[in-house]
Amino acid sequence: MTSPDPRRRRLEAGEFFGRTVAVRRVAGLVLVDSLHGAGLRVPRHEHEHAYLSVIRGGSFSETYGRRTRSPAPGVLLVNPPGEAHSERMDAHPVSSLNIELGAGWLRELFELGAPLDRPAAVRGEAIVPLGRRLLSEVTRTDGDSALAIESLTWEILHAGLGGCAFPADRARPRWLRDVRDLIDGALAGPPALGTLAREAGVHPVHFAVVFRRFYGCSLGEYARRRRLDAARSRLADPDASLSRIALDLGFADQSHFTRTFKRFTGMTPGQYRTFLGFKTR
Repeated sequence: MTSPDPRRRRLEAGEFFGRTVAVRRVAGLVLVDSLHGAGLRVPRHEHEHAYLSVIRGGSFSETYGRRTRSPAPGVLLVNPPGEAHSERMDAHPVSSLNIELGAGWLRELFELGAPLDRPAAVRGEAIVPLGRRLLSEVTRTDGDSALAIESLTWEILHAGLGGCAFPADRARPRWLRDVRDLIDGALAGPPALGTLAREAGVHPVHFAVVFRRFYGCSLGEYARRRRLDAARSRLADPDASLSRIALDLGFADQSHFTRTFKRFTGMTPGQYRTFLGFKTR
């Protein structure tokens, strides 16, 4: 066993250079929204865990041994664990969304034939919109954000790792209808993506990609949409209290329900009821 190189720093789980704007730990992932100042030099270091970086803005150079890469915004960086590298920011600040992958994710990728065993820089038209959606979920606390993060991460991996190829489903597969019915019946707390994929008998990345192909959104976004649809229906009942609706639909409390409903509809539940011609209870 090789001893660690004392000339380089080893960063532990969730640790990144630069300023941390936001962080979220969920489903074996650590997501860190980072900002690096213009001209910053990051010393030689390595990471304990594999991670992906969606470069959102700015430019910089990154040196691995004798190799140097200069990623631009929209590029997905793949970084294996223990790979020593250094970085130098150019004239503008660099913003990135880092997605650290836990052991369970690496096992799934290995079984898929796509181990994260070498550095890579990938550009794809799906990466930017997926990264933007994933970033928007980092600071959300509703019951569907964890599911959305898990699903969007698999979609980013599919977009960035060319080896993740599956036969195209021409017709909507039966398992997809079964999963939709399961989510519709468990709006207060839908199962994790891995659980749903096992029930369907497919790999999580295949599950996430096929779900978007037929429904036009991630699994978590779909669950949130259905939960809000259910909330609108319940609000049309003047005898249902806001606190009861919040509890039945899996929100932490009435305040959480109000914040989430307003964020996605532009109205508070009370305002929505007024719009329907009812008084709020």
